[in-house]
Order: sequence, then structure tokens, then C-alpha cells
Amino acid sequence: MASSLPETLNFSRFFNRKEFSNTVEIIVNDTKFICSGVILAHQSSVFEKLFATGASFVLLQNFFFPGSEIVVEECLTLLYGGRVLVTLHNIASLTRFSLIYDVKFMYDLSLTWIKDNLTLSNVLEIFDIGNLPEVRSKKTEVYEQCLNIMKQFESDVSLEMLNRLKSEKHIESDFIRAMIQITNCPGFITFLINFCVVSEQNSNFVLDLSESIDFETLFLNEKELFNALMSSMKVHAESPKRLKQLLEIQMAALKLVFRNNSD
Repeated sequence: MASSLPETLNFSRFFNRKEFSNTVEIIVNDTKFICSGVILAHQSSVFEKLFATGASFVLLQNFFFPGSEIVVEECLTLLYGGRVLVTLHNIASLTRFSLIYDVKFMYDLSLTWIKDNLTLSNVLEIFDIGNLPEVRSKKTEVYEQCLNIMKQFESDVSLEMLNRLKSEKHIESDFIRAMIQITNCPGFITFLINFCVVSEQNSNFVLDLSESIDFETLFLNEKELFNALMSSMKVHAESPKRLKQLLEIQMAALKLVFRNNSD
């Protein structure tokens, strides 16, 4: 009966292949990590293709940012089978590394952590992970997981956004754009009111997405919030284009009310 080691321990495809150097360098910022080319190639199809050409070093251009050598060391430790504490601080880098270098077990580990730890308090940070180009292009589950919790707890997420806005903490525009497409709840409209007052850029951002906001229903059900949102956008709407947009929104709402009264 034929037998072999489990796939994770099976290095037979590298047997008698001299192009795979036993010692390679992984370079990030000013740091060099001395690694086994065979081990890295075994865990990553991208590294395998690189080292199959006889390459003896890899410059990690996707991880050139201050302190990146710390997270790269954690990623390499995982490739060697070591233990790494996964936290909100390194989960983005682990997820990116797993997708860029095609390390399936690392991606599975990252996704499991996200599913187990995704909460209202960190959904904005994890949404940013799901919205990274490397993640969105792969159509991974991270983005969908975030959208689900945003839909399920729209009022609570809106309150978290408002608290962050008042604390002057950064909120990614893509997160606001996604929420606009998901909800019209009073809590989120309250956030938009406060958001628009902050700057002309914020006000224009919301106006540019006005087609995704159900202003008519808002006018019918929450007239005070509707009027407050209009007023907040008027604070910085000085150009004829923006004033015209606001007028069109108000006229559309009034026409809807007129039709309903006629019926």
C-alpha cells in the first residue's frame, strides 16, 4: 500500500530541483529576512513561481510602509508554522499578504478571525479591510460579512459613525457610500446632517450620492429630519449647481406629497 505524508508536510515536488535555493532573502523597508526558499514556495504559489526561476531574493513592494517589517515577520512566522497572535492591528496585513502571495491557510485563518470577532465597534476598520483593492478584486467574503452586520444593526452602526465624527476620527468615504445604499434610518440621517455641516467637501459628497438616498420616503416619514438634512447641505451649497440639486430634491419630495394627497 502506497503512503505519503499529509499535504502540508509533503515537499516531494521540490525533490532534486536545484533551482530552489535553500536560502533566500525577503526584503521589506531596510530589513532582510533570511528564509528557506523551499518552505516559502511550499506555502505560496506566488513564491514558488518566483523561486522556480532561481531568484534568491524578493522585494515586498506591497508592504513598504512604516513598521511593515513587523507584520511581514509575523506573516513569515506563520509560513514556517509558528504561532502569531491575530488582532485588529495585524488582521489587515495578514489578509493582504495571504491574497497577494496566495497563501490559502493564512486567508482561511484571517477570514475565521474576522467572522469570530466582527462587532459594531470594529466594523468600520474591518470594512476597510474588505474594501482593500486586493480583497475586493478577489470578491472575498470579508466585504459581504461587513455589509451583513451593517444591514442588521444599521441604527447602532449609525450611532458609532456619529460618535466617531464628533470625536474627529476618520471615517472612510466608501463606508459612508455603502451605508447610503443600505439604510435610510433616522440614526444614519442624523449622521449625514452632522457630516454635511463639517465641510463643503462632505456636503458635496452627499449631494453627489443623492440618487441613492430615498428623500421622498424620508420627507413623508421624517419631515423634520428631511428639513434638517436640507439645511445642513445648504450651509456649504454656494454654487448654482449645488443649489439647483437641493431645489430638485425638495421639489421631488413636494410632488410626491401632492400626488399622495390627490389620491
